[in-house]
Amino acid sequence: MLLQLLLAGISHAREPVSAVQYPAKITPEMLLGKKLFFDPLLSEDRQTNCASCHLFSHGGSYPQAKTPMHNGRKSRYNSPSVFNLSQNYPLGWEGQLTSMQAQMHSLVNKQAKMGLSWDNIENRLRQQADYNSRFTRLYPEGITRKSITQALVTYQLALTTPSPFDAYLQGDESAISEDAILGYELFKRYGCVSCHQGQKIGGNLLQKIGVIEPYAYDPDDSSQASLGRYNTTENEADIQVFRVPSLRNVAQTPPYFHDGSVSTLEDVIRLMARHQLGREIPVTDVTLIVAFLESLSGSPHPTLMP
Repeated sequence: MLLQLLLAGISHAREPVSAVQYPAKITPEMLLGKKLFFDPLLSEDRQTNCASCHLFSHGGSYPQAKTPMHNGRKSRYNSPSVFNLSQNYPLGWEGQLTSMQAQMHSLVNKQAKMGLSWDNIENRLRQQADYNSRFTRLYPEGITRKSITQALVTYQLALTTPSPFDAYLQGDESAISEDAILGYELFKRYGCVSCHQGQKIGGNLLQKIGVIEPYAYDPDDSSQASLGRYNTTENEADIQVFRVPSLRNVAQTPPYFHDGSVSTLEDVIRLMARHQLGREIPVTDVTLIVAFLESLSGSPHPTLMP
């Protein structure tokens, strides 16, 4: 084990993963976005807010396989975390969105999540003296869909979650356990890092699930979740292609996969190794990789928390 730890230290300067940090400054625009994010005024029933599907107590995601929508139906996909979005491209499980602004407009235009149109949202906010005052100070145009979107996006981009692993990357060798250090080395050696790399440890490319061994799916699933990017492109080559998710806070965000069908990290590791890498990972190595993934848990800046 000592030799493995020494080797980990030697390769420390050439990491495929980089650290995240809190915003350099908490701005009034971020705080306005925070107020909007947690305000049920933005929903038709005045009971739902953005955080209803992105629980801060659950790593910014939702604890069930699918999230309930305003119309009573379930969403097509498992709700991804709202944390650490700044380097995620593309967005959406199908990679169908090119910016957070586009994602915001897509959610409102469909009216499935919150049930209100942009006109409704603008009119409601304009009736609130506090919102009128804050928007006027920050945006010359006042309350418009553009300024509402800008405030919400600014807040969400600020939700970075530095973790013990980030402290380790920045030179604090005692920040994480020896098991986590060894798990990270295994994560790299097995090849997991070929898809999960960068600041977000994923979230920046599209990949087919079942590269080596086909991944079973139900073609009769009415939600069509298993079709992945095909739902956007109608290109048969995109069947079962999904955005690779970020692994930050992954220990806090079960269930896993696009359909929320897997409940434990151990099962996720074994399935991904088999289907993406064509390998069977020993139980001892799985345990070490889980220790690494657990070290990726962090929280947003205290001022930006609920």
